[in-house]
This record gives sequence, C-alpha cells and structure tokens, in this order.
Amino acid sequence: MPAMSRILIIHNPRSRRGGQCYSNMKRWLEAGGHEDGVEFAEITELENIEPPEERLVVAGGDGTINSALEWLYSKEGTCPIGLIPAGTANCLAASFGLNLKDSEACEIAFRGTNRRPLDILTYRVPEEDRTRLILQSSSLGLPSNVGVSYERLRQSWFWRLLFRLLGTASYTLLALFEIRHQRRRERRDEPVLRMKIVFPPEENKPDFEGDVLAFFLHNEPTIGGNLVPCPKAKLDDGLMDVCIFRSSRSHSYLRMLRRLGKGNHLEDEDVVVYHQTAGPLQASLSLSHPFNSDGDIWLESAEFEFALDPARFEIVSAD
Repeated sequence: MPAMSRILIIHNPRSRRGGQCYSNMKRWLEAGGHEDGVEFAEITELENIEPPEERLVVAGGDGTINSALEWLYSKEGTCPIGLIPAGTANCLAASFGLNLKDSEACEIAFRGTNRRPLDILTYRVPEEDRTRLILQSSSLGLPSNVGVSYERLRQSWFWRLLFRLLGTASYTLLALFEIRHQRRRERRDEPVLRMKIVFPPEENKPDFEGDVLAFFLHNEPTIGGNLVPCPKAKLDDGLMDVCIFRSSRSHSYLRMLRRLGKGNHLEDEDVVVYHQTAGPLQASLSLSHPFNSDGDIWLESAEFEFALDPARFEIVSAD
C-alpha cells in the first residue's frame, strides 16, 4: 500500500490559474518551512494514492474540487479540506469566504482552524457502477443544454473571446437561445423533456410527473453566478433543494428567467415546483439527457438516483 502523507495537495495545472497557483503554493511552503510531509498530486494521478492523515488541500476550480472530493469519498477519507481557488468561477471557495489571494488562501488552507460542515449530494445512473458527487448544484433540461452549448461553442476562437468579454452573462445569452429553441419545439409539437420524480413516502409530498423546462437539484442557492433557482438552499442544512420549472405554452419564459435572477420565482406555484427533502429521490426521464453537475457535463442518462450524505466533509473556512 502507498505511504500516507501528512498533507496532500491536489492541483490542476490545466485550470485557469493552475500553473501560477502551483508556483505560489511552493513559494509559500518553502518560505514558511512547511514542506515536511507534504505531497503534491495532479488531479489525474489519484488512482494509487491514499488519503492524507492530517489535511487535504485542493487547488483548482469547482470541477477540480468535485473530482478531488469524489476521490476522497470513494476512499472513505475524513480529513479536513482546505481550498485554494484557481479556476474560473470558484463558487464553492467563495461560499466559504475563500476567494482570496493565493498567499491568504494558503494561510487558511494549511494552517486555518475554523471548520464548517459540507453536505454531499450523491447520484447514480444505470450506465455506471459508481457514485458521483454534487457539491453545489446540478440540473437537467434548459440549464444542462446551455452547458452543452457552452462547451461546443467555446471550441471556436470567436465564441471563446465573446464568452471572456461577457463573463457570467454568457450563460444568460445561451439561455435566451435555448428558450427560443424550446418555443420552436412546442410550436411544432415536437417532444419535450418529460420527467417523473418520486419523493420519499414519509415526506407526504406527491410525486411529480410532467413536461419540464428545467430541473435543479441544489446544495446552495445559485448557479452560474447570476441565477438563484434554489433560494432556500444551504450547504449544511441536511436537505437537498428541488426546483422544477414546468414546460408551459401560456407562461413567458423570459419573465421566468428574470425572476430566476432575483430568486423570487417561487411565487409562481402553477409553473414552479419547489421542495426541500432529505431524500432519496428517483428521477425518470422520457429520453437520455445530459446532466450538469457543479458546472460540468459528466454523463447522459434517463434514470437517476439521488441521495444526501449530511455533514460528510469539513471545509477549512475563513470564519
């Protein structure tokens, strides 16, 4: 069995600031004499590595953190986790007050004593014999289609430049395109996404079945930095938040999008279904569909099993 390190640093050299962050971490460790018992590993090199004894430090964006914690979860690791933001959005790090300069983030990640619990949402699909994690947010329907379009279009230098200029507004632009496509499908009576959600019987919540514009399963309120589909969600409340937007020809999707940006869409009860649950959930779709988890499209499936593992990890936080 591989030797266990005291502190393991998982980094992603291909993240937005991966190379710079790696150099800054090395300098901080050397300057403070903290190198003993510290091991570095790239996010793609974890297969034969054991969880550290004392602390795991992850340097990267939200996708890197998701992959690192999924590895730790599979190894049944329980050590506290320090975060050094080095990606594009860094939403999870921001939730713990860690959108800081590298030197400040290192001080907290390696030496901080404040810890906050983090609930973990998990999902499984028939196509895979593994459990995947949702740390912040996941979606089906319009938002996952937006994610697919973003990844496809950013292969072009024009769209990459435009996305860089627009920032998080890029997702709003793509959402408008997707709304136009949805309306076109409805006018032509083409099949739209249909979904069935089975809630735990002990919660006395009727199951949902119907045509869906968007499905969100969240551990925190926001997605994409400027939309608030699950305003009641918290990272440590022992609940997962479900928000479903029904497909509806009689309602303005643009109005729904504006209200989603403010988080006041829950008043539209004839269009929006919202429920907080301890799970588990069973989701069945009318067709195989791309699934967006923590900002990345990981797979496609028509069947999902969702569950909650409350307070599974401890994050070293700024306060």
